[in-house]
Amino acid sequence: MGRSRCVGMLLAGLALGACSSGVAKLSSKSLCENSGGRYVQGVCQPGVPTKASDMCVGFGGMYMVDEDLCHIKTP
Repeated sequence: MGRSRCVGMLLAGLALGACSSGVAKLSSKSLCENSGGRYVQGVCQPGVPTKASDMCVGFGGMYMVDEDLCHIKTP
């Protein structure tokens, strides 16, 4: 199973668990590590360094710098 599919499944599970609030909150470190990367000083390093904010936006979320969390709206 590919990394992106694993991350998608993780996000789907978290989204279902967060239905009551309408927002799933994921730490940048968790997003990075669950996609096979290493999170250091706000940058995910899976081979090509990717900013946490860019990864979050890629999942349709809004990155909150002060919380270091990705907020993703749930249906």
